[in-house]
Amino acid sequence: MIMNKLFGDGIHDDYPAIQEMIDSGAREVILPDPQKCYLISKTLVLPSDFRLVLPRFAEIRLMDQANCPMIRNTWNTSRGHFSYNSYNSEINRIDLWNYSEQISTLPEDTCHDFELIGGIWNFNNKNQKPNPILSGDFDGGAYTGFGMQFFNVTNFRISSLTLKDPVNFAITIDAASFFTVSDITFDYNSGNPAAINMDGIHINGNCHHAHLRNLMGACYDDVVALNAFEGFSGPISNIYIDGIFAENCHSAVRLLAVFEEISNIHISDIYGTYYQYCIGFTRYYETEHPTGIMKTIDIRNVYASKASRDGIYPYPDTYVYPLIYFESRLVVTDVSIDCLCRREKVIPVETISVEKGAVIENMRLSRIIEENLTGKDFSFLTNYGTIQRLVQKDIRLGDNYPVDSVTEDQMRK
Repeated sequence: MIMNKLFGDGIHDDYPAIQEMIDSGAREVILPDPQKCYLISKTLVLPSDFRLVLPRFAEIRLMDQANCPMIRNTWNTSRGHFSYNSYNSEINRIDLWNYSEQISTLPEDTCHDFELIGGIWNFNNKNQKPNPILSGDFDGGAYTGFGMQFFNVTNFRISSLTLKDPVNFAITIDAASFFTVSDITFDYNSGNPAAINMDGIHINGNCHHAHLRNLMGACYDDVVALNAFEGFSGPISNIYIDGIFAENCHSAVRLLAVFEEISNIHISDIYGTYYQYCIGFTRYYETEHPTGIMKTIDIRNVYASKASRDGIYPYPDTYVYPLIYFESRLVVTDVSIDCLCRREKVIPVETISVEKGAVIENMRLSRIIEENLTGKDFSFLTNYGTIQRLVQKDIRLGDNYPVDSVTEDQMRK
């Protein structure tokens, strides 16, 4: 028997009742349609072998000044083997990953086999503390701004959610394996204090074997970030990203490695317009540590172009990124881009750019169509780094016929 009342009236706190149902020992909790919406004042905690289901369009909202994630998995808060990544101290963002110091890495502490299905999860960012990445106020490590947080987990599924107005990252996944995130709608309307650093699905180091599919809506940062350096930093491998649909979005996919390895990444069916880059191979952090490595990156079926940053991005006069970007001090052993179509009306900037200091050992470009409607010339590919082996097939630039081999001079329009 549940002792706490479930209100669903948009006035009273529903956290005690929902968490009591989760803790009751049941393997599944299915919430009914609320009268108005559910309100929660604290973070819901999901255990292993559990399923939480909300009606697809039932709203659950974080109460004003709750200043916490809406949901996370169980973890062992006894001090274990985790420690701060010493490199993070160089960039003064150590408190964002503070939680990792409190959690044991022992296998028996892994949370496993849970599902989160349905609901409009309203993070209510305007009525929380500002994004700590921008304000610097992490409250001694207690405040991250994360919307949902899943750490040291395996075999889980998140599906059929709308994620509305997070403080920063809507979903953070760290040290996880064998998981699926699918059929997600991002409903971002504003930032606090600015519309930036608001990823959709932010995947940190030591994540493997995941399928992310059917992600819809614009984010004020990466729709998907594979950031191996962050959180419990380490390699990322075997991630399948299939279907991103966004207009006037910051970026579709970021891969980030400082000294880690990112490998076996498949990215396909990317649609929309992006005001930073569509896909970025990045390092980001200014450290002196060894070069990050990316292996076997397969990109297919990209139908994208640039969007204007005016009125959205808080730094409109900064560097204008190409559609696909390779940052310096990275080694990419193998990258394939097949079936890319760019019909550019807005920003005359390169389709692909390789920065000085970047090394690409093998690059294959095939079935690419580029149409320039901006009225200004721009390059298809600019290479300021090193491409050791470049194979091109069926490249159509403007009115040119498809070619199987294009020199750099020919690629500069």
